Amino acid sequence: MENTTGQKVNINESDILKVFAVSGAILQSVLGMLLKYAHTNTDMALLGVIYNLVKYTAPVFIFAIVYGMVMNNQHTRVSHFYKEKFSELVIPYFLWASASLLFFPNIQVNQHVTSFWTLIESYVLGNSSPQYWYTVMMLQFQLLMPVIIFVCYKYLAKPLRVIPLLIVSFIIFGAWVWMYYIYVFHGAYATSLLYLDRFFVSYFIYALLGGIAWVFKEKFDGVLRRIQFILIPVMLLILIWINREFFSFGFKHMSFGNLIYLKPSMTLYSLVVIFLIYMLARHLISVNSRSLPYYKWFSTYAYRAFTANVFILVIVLRLVGDLVSQLPLFVALLLVYLTTVACSFGVVYAFAQIKVKVCREWLFLKQKRAHSTNLR
Repeated sequence: MENTTGQKVNINESDILKVFAVSGAILQSVLGMLLKYAHTNTDMALLGVIYNLVKYTAPVFIFAIVYGMVMNNQHTRVSHFYKEKFSELVIPYFLWASASLLFFPNIQVNQHVTSFWTLIESYVLGNSSPQYWYTVMMLQFQLLMPVIIFVCYKYLAKPLRVIPLLIVSFIIFGAWVWMYYIYVFHGAYATSLLYLDRFFVSYFIYALLGGIAWVFKEKFDGVLRRIQFILIPVMLLILIWINREFFSFGFKHMSFGNLIYLKPSMTLYSLVVIFLIYMLARHLISVNSRSLPYYKWFSTYAYRAFTANVFILVIVLRLVGDLVSQLPLFVALLLVYLTTVACSFGVVYAFAQIKVKVCREWLFLKQKRAHSTNLR
């Protein structure tokens, strides 16, 4: 859909990647909640396949975040960056996590809050709601902003260093994934290293690729153009591989906890999906698509909608009630998902508008008070 108005939208590939990431993340939340309504193998298989299909969200988020960070902050002061991100990312997380603990304590995961220290642990580890481990993991890359900027603009100022850095990084990341898959996932250290999956090292390869994709944009785009025709077939083959792994656990005690990012199949799947979404984004921007204003709007509120989505989802499920169990599972999934997306974005947009109006009113009163003081 080409934009015939000729108006350019201030948007980049990371904005579109974020929209796909948050859409998939909300769908994962809905699938997790609806799993208890799947009473047949067919229903469980349906949910499992869809969950595998959208199990790309954390890597896409990381790639998009670092791509945007490197693009916009080469000369930004670190203190200014941290101050901005604290307001933009930490405060919404803290408020929604607190609301989840206060109103829906039953959706906590892993260690529940029983004392002041477990409360602090809940915020630090993201245990107040199933999706907050994403936030905890993503915030680590914001803290690493000075390191990321240095690597992308200083260390990689010599292009000959790119390939050796990628080779070493993939070897380290591959060893890390192998270690986790063998020793942590259903392994001897499954309990003691429970939170390793939200440590930044578990996703650094996507951050590195995001930074390289911007700094060496022309070459990165050229490589993708050369391999674009094999990406979709490769994605489908890897998806078959992932589903075979997942369903090998059986249907008796089906758990989405068996779908992890830190395994070879999911790593390859995430990389291919990142490349596909990036290429779609590049195409939409190149033709100035009419969909770009919508992507821009959704990307603006993507993180805030993500932090709110499980809280909103619980309310939606309580309002829908028994209707979920009465409808065909796929219909119920669509109903709950679309309602949750609409309400999540609607609520955070409303809060944003209230904040703007309050700030304007406060500024107006401050200026009026200053004017009255000057008249005296």
